[in-house]
Amino acid sequence: MPSICDLSASELARRIRERSLSPVAIVEAHIKRNLALNTAINALITPTFAQAREQAHAAAAAIERGEVWGPLHGVPFTVKDSLDTAGVRTTCGLVSRRNHFPQHDATLVTRLRNAGAILLGKTNLPDNNGGYETNNPIFGRTNNAWDVTRSAGGSTGGEAALIAAGGSPLGIGADIAGSIRLPAHFNGIVGLRPTSSALPDDGFWHPITGSMRDLNALGPMARRIEDVSLAWDVLRGQAHSPPNPAQVAGKRLAYWFTDGITPSSGAVGGGVQAAVQALAQAGMQPVDHAPAARRWASIGFAVHLQQASDDYARGFGNGIRWTARGELARWLNGRGRVGAESLWLWLLLETLTPLAAPLIDSGQWREQLRHQFAEIVGSEGLAVCPVFPTTAPKHGWSRTAALVTSSYTAWVNLAGLPALAIPVGFSGNGMPVGIQLVGNPDSEQQLLAAGMVLQAALRPTWDTPPLVHTLGVAGRS
Repeated sequence: MPSICDLSASELARRIRERSLSPVAIVEAHIKRNLALNTAINALITPTFAQAREQAHAAAAAIERGEVWGPLHGVPFTVKDSLDTAGVRTTCGLVSRRNHFPQHDATLVTRLRNAGAILLGKTNLPDNNGGYETNNPIFGRTNNAWDVTRSAGGSTGGEAALIAAGGSPLGIGADIAGSIRLPAHFNGIVGLRPTSSALPDDGFWHPITGSMRDLNALGPMARRIEDVSLAWDVLRGQAHSPPNPAQVAGKRLAYWFTDGITPSSGAVGGGVQAAVQALAQAGMQPVDHAPAARRWASIGFAVHLQQASDDYARGFGNGIRWTARGELARWLNGRGRVGAESLWLWLLLETLTPLAAPLIDSGQWREQLRHQFAEIVGSEGLAVCPVFPTTAPKHGWSRTAALVTSSYTAWVNLAGLPALAIPVGFSGNGMPVGIQLVGNPDSEQQLLAAGMVLQAALRPTWDTPPLVHTLGVAGRS
């Protein structure tokens, strides 16, 4: 039998309602696993165990009285440290915010609490959400749950690593250039990047306004599709409507294996092919075709970022703007306020983007992407493609490869489309392989339906990372 910590959020909620598992036992099991795990992966940076225990006892008492607070009654969850949590430290990995304690929850946190979920704590991220690897000057680096020598991805790397290792069944991330999907792929979990601005982003740091909001989206992460589906409905304030896998039959399915520039590995290509075959067996109609404008989408994204700089001030929580070159000078003098990976990425953007900006109309690029994608998949179709050219690489990869490989994910953000990252298998070295499903705006239910098909065909059960067994905390339910 699986451990309590390896059960899905939906299964935990069901067992709580049926009184076969207590919220107290569930919370205690997750606390125990976190205490055992965190030295190895460094994902949970601000635990809220005392409050969680108190709320678990209250949730258990409510069940005994016949009260159910909501669809996630008694189920633990965690939150990326860029989202406000009332009375709980929220730093976004910034030195200037290390003692920031918000007075209010972000709306999405409130909605999970109102659904009965119990906060276990905050998870690690790159400083200011500014990187594809999870590392910052306050809390240090998060390691991959499947191999601690490898990257957990970013910027929602702490959340992804913790969920994969069973330290949390459910979480919230943010995706402005792949920040949900990349960590989901690296750690072998499910992550939904909804249509841009589909969910409220109040209480999110750094506040994003104007044209930059078209690139960002907050969304749920979990080990199983059914949990992401349930959380998606909770987060948007809707009654739960489980996805119907049968609805994908007859729909077009575009697919491709690279970003048009950087080749993908055999394991990643095999994952895409396996997904295409499974969806074809479910009745979808595959077509090998990709939008040409996805090539070098990272450049189009960077130019848009530069052109929207008035809307997106890179700050440290104190209202002071900064430049990457200025931070480099501070860093070399031992007074750096950002991690090396984030600094290197911003230096590249600050140096290269002004060269490309006069030659590129980012708005036109976005329109081309949307038009080309819609032409290929039709009004109700989907696309399946890689999230990244390989499985999770070793730590430090982003210093040399981030601008090139980010085209695999950034084209989705540039077009403002929804995408779902799903694990479909493992490579020869035991690392998870994921793919992303992409749809037209507001097609999240279609993505989740296709995701159910893939989960049933390719990952019907959850595989616990070997690290958990090594630490001796696998347990039994």
